[in-house]
Amino acid sequence: MPRYAPACLLSLLFVCSASSQNESKAPVIRVNVNLIFVNVRVTDKQDHDISGLTADDFALFEDGRKQKISFFDTDKEPIAISIVVDSSSSMNRDDKLDVAQGLLAELIDRSRLEDEISILQFTDHIVGFRQLTREQRLLTLPYGITSESGGTALYDAAASALCHLRASKKLRQAIVVITDGADQHSRLALDQLIPLVQSSRAQLFIVGFYSASDYAIYKQSENTVPLVTGREIDNPVMVFDRLARESGAEAFFPTTKKSLEQAVNEISNILRAQYTLSYYPEGSGKTSRHIQIKLNRGGLKFRARQNVTLQDPLAEQVHFDRQTCQVSAAAHPYPYESRLTKDGDTLDYQDDFSDPRTGWPNHSGSRYISGGYELFYQLPKHESGQVLIDAGPIGIGSLAAYGPWWDDFRASVYLDAGWAKMPPPTRTLALKSQEVLDVSSAGLVFRLTDSGYYAFLVSTSPQAYKADQVSFKLVRKTFRATSEELIIPWTSLSPILVQQGIATGIELTVEARGDQIVLFVGDQQVGSVRDATYRSGYIGFISLGTKRAVFRNLHVQGTK
Repeated sequence: MPRYAPACLLSLLFVCSASSQNESKAPVIRVNVNLIFVNVRVTDKQDHDISGLTADDFALFEDGRKQKISFFDTDKEPIAISIVVDSSSSMNRDDKLDVAQGLLAELIDRSRLEDEISILQFTDHIVGFRQLTREQRLLTLPYGITSESGGTALYDAAASALCHLRASKKLRQAIVVITDGADQHSRLALDQLIPLVQSSRAQLFIVGFYSASDYAIYKQSENTVPLVTGREIDNPVMVFDRLARESGAEAFFPTTKKSLEQAVNEISNILRAQYTLSYYPEGSGKTSRHIQIKLNRGGLKFRARQNVTLQDPLAEQVHFDRQTCQVSAAAHPYPYESRLTKDGDTLDYQDDFSDPRTGWPNHSGSRYISGGYELFYQLPKHESGQVLIDAGPIGIGSLAAYGPWWDDFRASVYLDAGWAKMPPPTRTLALKSQEVLDVSSAGLVFRLTDSGYYAFLVSTSPQAYKADQVSFKLVRKTFRATSEELIIPWTSLSPILVQQGIATGIELTVEARGDQIVLFVGDQQVGSVRDATYRSGYIGFISLGTKRAVFRNLHVQGTK
């Protein structure tokens, strides 16, 4: 069997002209010749890799029909490896990024000089891509990987790595992703990424480096998991398993540095122990094909991809920037970008919440209403007069956040006129982890990250009926802590400002520049502090307690 097909046969589509004495009458024959590669790992019952097999030990089927194996090889074939590293700020905690760098060095050291190695860093966007030269691979750490602010856009990063690998001539390809996050910020959805994975030669190995508690939550959750922002995202454990399975690879979920090292070593061993088979698919109109491998030896197990998608690149539903291989922002906009304008480095974001398609969470407790956005915490139903519940990450209440990730900004929103007219609660809320909640509040959340946030809050308690008792405060919340930290304690507002708010809706404004935080109610500055705990993040709304809060006309100007 030939080790390489002729160059023209490796094209996705080509035109062959049959020679004849009359070139004008020569027929044009279009031949679909997608050469499908299938990497197979074979192990015994104890999961020890089996070597020494030949092509005769395998049978390959497409949609139930046996195919001729046109190419067969073991680990002698060079490989193109794309190492995709989550560089978000969370990876900087507990030395995760340092550990990841050491393991990347292990992968690189175990590669061969004829292999191709590239590194792609990502947060909520692609930070950078580098193809390592042979000389760079011989250098010591750290390979230039640094922590960045931002969230996790794993789907976009995987798609970008697949795009870059299209330029490689290596028949064997693999992507190794190391992350401690779950996808929250990709322009692509999972059902857009899956066909890209199925149509690529690359195997997608994913290492989810979570704490034991986070991993336990994901394992016990359904297909989606809720965020503190009010959004629902794909469960990363299920997603990583599926992406790996679709490409014939494996997903790993280490919870310690030692198990992370074992996972990376296992990936390196898998890549060196696999068999590579290929075939030419039958000509049919089907773009999706089912692949089945059978072994002609008993007592062995194997792992390989089971589905492949034959796609014409011109007809793909995912579009990339031709120069950078980043997912096209124009073709795949975020929902909030319909409300976003840009002037140089300055962004202007406005949402009157008249259109639910702008992307904010929209479900019970956090939803679009006529001309505004509502937060409401519903007490769990209980037969007794009291309700005993554990406080969530923000305490008792609701939080919603969406839109760009902001560094320096000025943000304003109207807290609806009904904020001072709500009736008092009809029953007492008793908590297991804190005192009885007797003060309800609502306001702006800003610089929200996976670590915590700031909140500019106005009281919405029964005392708000008295103008001289309406107050505000600024708090800092760390999710690992059980209670909020006061930066500015409850401070009475001017009666004039309060009366204006009762009539028209009170305007809350935050200016955050570096570590300087300035607070306004209407046009009046009411507070100013310096705090550098959180330097960037999302902007959103919060309502603590059991009162309804409605927000209107969010306007943010700043940089990201």
